[in-house]
Amino acid sequence: MSINIRAETEQNNGVWMMKASQGALGGKDSVYRWWLDANARYSDDANGFEQSILRPGLGYALPKNHTLWAGYGWIASSPEVGETVHEHRFWQQPSWKISMGKFGFSSRSRLEQRFREGSTDEAGWRFRQFFKLTHPISDSSLYWCNWDEVFLNLNNTDWGVDSGLDRNRIFLGVGWKPESIQYFKTEVGYLNQFIHHKSGSNRLDHLLSFNLFFSF
Repeated sequence: MSINIRAETEQNNGVWMMKASQGALGGKDSVYRWWLDANARYSDDANGFEQSILRPGLGYALPKNHTLWAGYGWIASSPEVGETVHEHRFWQQPSWKISMGKFGFSSRSRLEQRFREGSTDEAGWRFRQFFKLTHPISDSSLYWCNWDEVFLNLNNTDWGVDSGLDRNRIFLGVGWKPESIQYFKTEVGYLNQFIHHKSGSNRLDHLLSFNLFFSF
């Protein structure tokens, strides 16, 4: 896999917001899980609204903080030019988390099958690898959080997907988990997204990211 690092890179600014909820199906001792996240994304390149995502899923808990997940995603994207594009994604992933002293570490490996309305039924297969590291700030309810996610397209499609590196996201921010609300936490910070294009200009997004998490 080769990347032309000399290619011109377009700069873009924006704000991304996410609310994610998860819980146990049938009681806290159940091995079955549910998931739902909703996203609203705004950027300069899209003249305001850029993308919305609604992504439900079901999971099965395994020993040692491992969980198997599968679900569906509905995505509406507003390009800089043209009408809104609708995409349907099916996804599967294992995820796990551990604690190492005061450090928290989590990971997920997601496989997606992407279908775009108005195109052929050809699926775009994409692999996403996510790693996250957290550490408390002194003895407060605040903590540092840093994560990275790389996206790899596994095939070409006639609706515009090229195999190879798709994008990479790096987040650095601060989280808050109040002791009085055990099921809630929030994370705010800077998100850098690099989007690779084999032909044309690459894109670099500088994003303010707000995230709310609920665990029941």
